Amino acid sequence: MTNRDDSEQLAWDFDAPESDGSSAAVVADEGLASLTPGSERWIAALQPTDADAMRLDKVDVASMSAEAAARLWARVAAWVESDQIAYYIDDAPVSSDAAYDARLRCLQSLEAQFPSLDSPQSPTHRVGGTFSNDFASVRHPSRMMSLDDVFSIEELREWYDGVLRGLDWPESKPLPMTCEVKIDGLALNLIYRNGVLEQGLTRGDGVTGEDITLNVRTISTIPQNLAGPEEDIPEFVEIRGEVFMRWDDFNKLNAENEDAGRAPFANPRNAAAGSLRQKDPRITATRRLSFYAHGIGSLRWGAGHAGNGHDVVNDQSEAYELYKKWGVPVSPHNREVTSFKEILDMIDYYGEHRGDIEHALDGIVVKVDDLGLQRSLGATSRAPRWAIAYKYPPEEVNTELLDITVQVGRTGRVTPVAVLKPVYVAGSTVSRTTLHNPFEVERKGVLIGDTVVVRKAGDVIPELVGPVLERRKGREGQIRRFVMPTRCPSCGAELAPAKEGDKDIRCPNVESCPAQLTERIINLASRKAFDIEHLGDQSAIALTNPEEDRPDSIDTYAPNITEIVVKPGEEPEP
Repeated sequence: MTNRDDSEQLAWDFDAPESDGSSAAVVADEGLASLTPGSERWIAALQPTDADAMRLDKVDVASMSAEAAARLWARVAAWVESDQIAYYIDDAPVSSDAAYDARLRCLQSLEAQFPSLDSPQSPTHRVGGTFSNDFASVRHPSRMMSLDDVFSIEELREWYDGVLRGLDWPESKPLPMTCEVKIDGLALNLIYRNGVLEQGLTRGDGVTGEDITLNVRTISTIPQNLAGPEEDIPEFVEIRGEVFMRWDDFNKLNAENEDAGRAPFANPRNAAAGSLRQKDPRITATRRLSFYAHGIGSLRWGAGHAGNGHDVVNDQSEAYELYKKWGVPVSPHNREVTSFKEILDMIDYYGEHRGDIEHALDGIVVKVDDLGLQRSLGATSRAPRWAIAYKYPPEEVNTELLDITVQVGRTGRVTPVAVLKPVYVAGSTVSRTTLHNPFEVERKGVLIGDTVVVRKAGDVIPELVGPVLERRKGREGQIRRFVMPTRCPSCGAELAPAKEGDKDIRCPNVESCPAQLTERIINLASRKAFDIEHLGDQSAIALTNPEEDRPDSIDTYAPNITEIVVKPGEEPEP
């Protein structure tokens, strides 16, 4: 192993094999379910997939040896670094948010149990990915921090109780806080000097960001000059917020891309990030980006403001009121709360209405409102202790497209169906989703074997958004195109559109196609029709197509029967 100074230690140092070959080699995935989580073979079998990332929560870190912990940390840290580069720099993430969060939680648990793994170079201490070299690097006047995430009400309650203890605050006494929807966009630091927009910086690593001022100036909702009387304008202020794309603007952009033969964006966050980092501001100007302010950095009022009540801003909510006076947009969904129950009310409400507001959201941010109390609570190396982000179950995840089959409906419509590696999304496990027709398969550009993005909002049927193109590299021999059959898979009739120009392909054998008859029986027996109990899918198949999946060998019914052949004059073997 090459010697290296500790201050330059990289995430993959622990994973480098020793010269005697004694360390565990990376092995093929033999099925992690059959291995003990946290064991050497389990660690060696881990792959950088979303499914394996979700298995990291099963590891009992406290029972691991220091060597196994170091090896697991090295593998997971390398994947987190790759995720950060893909997400923050390339604007082409290859992992879902849920997988990234699971890997980061694993690193944090390992570092808490084994402090020797915790170094300033760890990905857990980075606010975001290292900034890109496409724009000038500029140091933030004050550090721009990230937020810690929690994924359960129990974790949120633990944080809330910790805040009360840290402030020595009686539980019965109302604690003013703000609740805000967590916008799924790109963090931005706006710097105004004497009311004039001077710079717009991305968050970068929290200390240094990218100067994207020209592109920021194209966003119509960001004022070039702060509004209001002169005495209300500070000498210097940092306004923190989020750049995002509204759903209607996102849908228009994707429609324009498709009309022009360009690939659509997978989600509004990718669209906003890619648009904001365009080298040509004229392109950014066409992308209809929006901005909401959600934080404050440095604030100096300067000479002539003393005595006018502007020398101190005491609360987060007070800063938001100032922003409104200045013409800086603030989310209309913010709430001021004073108890844990009111926080839960906000979480429950937007959990049910995630798809009803103007932008994508992935959680609720809770902040202590009083800036003085914020300073008392302080911060860790990457995040404030006075704020937390509760994240909803993911609505968009990555998984593998195992196959594309076809399904014949009750009207004869033949629909391609995506068979997915089962994945948990928005509260349920998804293993199949419709692709509507062969034209839709072609439009989405998916290939069998692709890593694909699956989206599910609320109770809506899961949607296959499209492929993760970065995942195709090096796997060209493992993916293939879907070919629509020309004959009905159930009855063999030749398939054709019902009328010229129709994108749907249908089986014309409406009287005797077994699949169509089965689906009609299922529909008639359903609750919305005759509501016939005990007449489900299997009963319908038995009535309309009894030969379907019938075994052609007695081995299926009696696998333990053995044929014994005894010739005349011979005795059977015992």
